[in-house]
Amino acid sequence: MSQAKVLYDLQQIDTEIRAKKQRLGEVLRLQKEPPALVAARASSAAAEAELQRWRARHQALTLEIGTVAEKASRSEDRLYSGVVKNPKELNDLQHEVEALGRRRAALEDEALQLMMGVDERQGASATAAAEVARLATDHNAVAATLRVEQQNLAIQLNRLLEKRQGQAALAQPAMLKLYDQLTQEKRGVAVAGLKGNKCQGCLVTISASTIRAADQGNLVRCDSCGRILFPI
Repeated sequence: MSQAKVLYDLQQIDTEIRAKKQRLGEVLRLQKEPPALVAARASSAAAEAELQRWRARHQALTLEIGTVAEKASRSEDRLYSGVVKNPKELNDLQHEVEALGRRRAALEDEALQLMMGVDERQGASATAAAEVARLATDHNAVAATLRVEQQNLAIQLNRLLEKRQGQAALAQPAMLKLYDQLTQEKRGVAVAGLKGNKCQGCLVTISASTIRAADQGNLVRCDSCGRILFPI
């Protein structure tokens, strides 16, 4: 087997390895949560936080209503108990009961508005959570398929790397050194196919003498791009 053929086969293996690695990188990237899901999670968290703030306000107001009601009850009990005889004190108690009643009514109105706000935000939070669940379900289904592909790619890459090791062993040290050098210089393509009279690396027309040399199994290089040529 000519060294040109050895290097051409090595090039095919390396090209496939690069393609598999590139796809593996894409597969790993695609398994990450997409921007839409990340944004939906943030929106859901914000909606839930807003709901909790309104619930906390409503709970605090409910406690305050209870405190006012309890205080009004004690004042009413004292007002109507018959224990207080002083007219001024009775009048003050009456005013206090009335003021507490007005305060309780105002707090209850505010609590009603808050409860309506809680209901509204509970709906918004539920809607946001449902959107997260929908997007997560879709992503998980895709991710499951991608994980299978990831495993298959890992197996294929392992086999290709073993195959490359065996193929590289067939190359003469000097030829392998040239191949590695050209691989770095030519964006990963050290060996180009020679199809007809054109280099498939740069699409420049190759001279007849170079084509004959390549057909005879000699290692020749493109006069334009410098890649090793192999007839295909």
